[in-house]
Amino acid sequence: MTQTNTTTLQYTLPTEHIVATVVQEARPFNVVAPLVLNEIQPLGMGTTWQKVILPTTTAAGVAEGDDLVAAARTPTRAYTILSEVGLSTELTRLAEETSRLDRQIMLWAESQGRAIAQKVTGDLCALFADLHGGAPVGTSGQNIAVADFVEAMYTLDNANAAGQKRCVLHPRQVADLFVALTGSGAIYQNLPELVRSGVLPEGQPAAGFVGQLFGVPIYQTTEVDTANGGADRVGAMFTAEAMAFVQLRPITVEYDYDASRRAREIVVTAAYGVCEIVDAFGVPIVTDA
Repeated sequence: MTQTNTTTLQYTLPTEHIVATVVQEARPFNVVAPLVLNEIQPLGMGTTWQKVILPTTTAAGVAEGDDLVAAARTPTRAYTILSEVGLSTELTRLAEETSRLDRQIMLWAESQGRAIAQKVTGDLCALFADLHGGAPVGTSGQNIAVADFVEAMYTLDNANAAGQKRCVLHPRQVADLFVALTGSGAIYQNLPELVRSGVLPEGQPAAGFVGQLFGVPIYQTTEVDTANGGADRVGAMFTAEAMAFVQLRPITVEYDYDASRRAREIVVTAAYGVCEIVDAFGVPIVTDA
């Protein structure tokens, strides 16, 4: 009769359990991807993803019986090249024999999943600076002001940006905004629209969510890029179709034992791409770092 004993338990850890734990650990660090357009590249369709963007058109009045003349419409496209990201950790047999193997694998896999989630967030944050033709709101070297937030809202409204606005800022920008709203002399000290409950108004938890101002949810992440020699941070306000996150392979955890090296390899990877879609549907917010 085959037995499950202390030795086999020490060296057996279901991959499904590892993957579930990694995804759970990565989720809080995956801030921006849920806020933009999410697409999946079907298997076998290559590494290039593209989306056709129709030009903006206008309608005009016509008199009865007039023949309508077709207007030329030249679409553009947004595209991204999908690629892999990942990292690997190798645990030696000796390390396994002198520590809790199951916990070691879980700890390393969790940290690797977290690193990939931060990489995804960082790649999307890197697109912020080019939104709205690279023309930001805010002032270099100055703390974010409520007026900057309102100006970003106006910029999107003026561009007829479709959908719910959302704002992603660096924690420094968020802190400065909260001070501007609630600090000494602020005229918004009891602002009811500012909610710091950690969940969206409909009660759903959201990674990085810190509050809602004038109906715009605010998120924070340390992955927001610097600008102007590190003097500033480049947050952004946008709607979902400003950018896209295209996934070919979700976070995947694999591990294998190499007998000749007496080591176990833990590999965590993902395959995806990011890109800007509608430039006018987002605007950078550049303020003091």
